[in-house]
Amino acid sequence: MDSYTDASEDRPLGLAFWALVALLMLSSGSLARTAWAASDARGPEAPGVVSAEGAARLERAPEKAHLDLAIVRSAPAAEDALGAAHAALSTLQEALAGAAIPHQFFTRGTRVSPQYRYAQNSPRALTHYEARLELEITTEALDALGTLLTVANGAGADTVTGLRYALADPLSHRLEALALATKRARATAQTLAAAADHRLGALLHLEADREGNGPPFPQPMMMRAAAEMDAGPSLAPPPLTVEARVQVRYALLP
Repeated sequence: MDSYTDASEDRPLGLAFWALVALLMLSSGSLARTAWAASDARGPEAPGVVSAEGAARLERAPEKAHLDLAIVRSAPAAEDALGAAHAALSTLQEALAGAAIPHQFFTRGTRVSPQYRYAQNSPRALTHYEARLELEITTEALDALGTLLTVANGAGADTVTGLRYALADPLSHRLEALALATKRARATAQTLAAAADHRLGALLHLEADREGNGPPFPQPMMMRAAAEMDAGPSLAPPPLTVEARVQVRYALLP
């Protein structure tokens, strides 16, 4: 007896196979259309970024002065040297009060040290003691600074260790320099973007230099005596420099 296969039994399996193929093709097209639509929704990406730096340098006239002085006295005994230094300090304070010059007076430190004589092939020998009082006088009366120095020196402050000029409110000048530096940084970024046929987008980065970097704040100035007059030496303070630097980065738009 011949064997045969009924094709009608395989027809349901064939139909199911082709239905699955059609479903997969439809799903692939749908996923492709969905991805394309999502790409269109994002729109064109920003072509890049632009970075720039802005700097500002301001010059301001000094508004106050810090005068560093010292009273130095010597005596065979430490107590005597220290007593002489404090007596000179009292005389100095009375003289400054009588000068009628607005000022503030500070005592910064006291040091008493033995002084020795050294000779070859001999042990060191104590000769005396030295007492040193470190002082600071602060004043905004810059026109009378020469007179103040003359009074202090005549009253016993025999050592001048330094003169520093400063601003009364350095923070306000620092903020002014930062604002100007930021505007210049943005203007530079806008110029670069326009030259490349683009527009500035969102601000991505903004950074200012640290306050201690560079020479942005009042620097110690050495004393300069322009002339000797009856009222004392005339001191000509140079201007103080306040600097700031700012770095920015913007997104670029077409």
